Amino acid sequence: MSSISVTANAIAEQQNSQAAPTKVDVLKAEEQMLRQTLSLTGTIEARQHAQLATLEAGVVAAMLVEAGDYVVKGDPLLVLDDKLAALTLAQREASLAAAQAALIEAQRLYEEVVTLSKKQLVAETLMAERESGVAIANADFKRVQAEVAQQQEVVNRHRLYAPFDGVISERHVDLGEWITQQRPAFTLVEQAKLRLKLAIPQEYFSQLSSANLTNRQNGVNGQIIGVEVSPDAAPTNIANPPIRATLSRIVSDASNTSRTITGYVDLPQAENLVAGMSARADIILPSTQAQLSRLIWLPKTAIKQHPDGGRSVFTVEQNRAKRHLVKVVETQGEQVAVTGAPSNSDFVVTGVALLKDGALLAVNRIKGAKQ
Repeated sequence: MSSISVTANAIAEQQNSQAAPTKVDVLKAEEQMLRQTLSLTGTIEARQHAQLATLEAGVVAAMLVEAGDYVVKGDPLLVLDDKLAALTLAQREASLAAAQAALIEAQRLYEEVVTLSKKQLVAETLMAERESGVAIANADFKRVQAEVAQQQEVVNRHRLYAPFDGVISERHVDLGEWITQQRPAFTLVEQAKLRLKLAIPQEYFSQLSSANLTNRQNGVNGQIIGVEVSPDAAPTNIANPPIRATLSRIVSDASNTSRTITGYVDLPQAENLVAGMSARADIILPSTQAQLSRLIWLPKTAIKQHPDGGRSVFTVEQNRAKRHLVKVVETQGEQVAVTGAPSNSDFVVTGVALLKDGALLAVNRIKGAKQ
């Protein structure tokens, strides 16, 4: 190198060192965990959704509820004509009364011979005969008693009761119709316990399984997989944030048509949620140490765009600019998340387009970045 070029470089460095510092705003941003999410759309369903049918065939004599009615477990919903069953029950109750009377008489006769036997005034054969009569009468009484209980159950089965709390979503029969045990009379939907059903792509199964979800379902502590649910019928905003829940259950069986596995997210009770609605779920995927990466949130103004498509940011080191190549991985409004930047550093957020590595800076500190 000639002495002339060396002298020129020395002069340039001296002029640069004597140049006025560039005034910039800086902020301190901390490194955060990179949150990987899987966004899916699913259907809200009731954990209990039953087609209710009567246990006996017959003619509908009374309709006690309508579609849209809320019922409590044990509430009567429908009554069938039970006249013949009730008459049969009355006959068997009469037979029970006769069997009871016969048992009482047999016991009286037996006690009578027991008293005489103490005075040795009765034959042993008569004693055994009366004792046998009591046993026969008692057996007959129990038989008829069981028949009465059976017929009472038949009468009870002419009424349909709600098996759990819920809403009658559909009524399938009308007054006066003949129905059988195979024909549903009502559709009952449980509204207090809702869940979101998701079809999860099969390639995520091993990652979700690594969180020991199955062990947690069996009562063993495991990593909790968070989910943010946004119902389509109630758009999320500041006043209506996403519902925070967890992935409650995954079914270890993939569909051979869609190549997906089923996942369930239990939802809290809410007035604006009903079964059948659609919702978006953002599943926060668990990460292993090998997959772990970190990011820093910065304003868009902190990013310098390169002609080749690359990006960089500047930090402040001893009042001079230090350039770092970064990769933008996420954008939210005016904030961007980048990787490749040093943590716990002061980042330049103004004037980066013309800023060069090593430039002298006049620093004005401002508040921190998005947390």
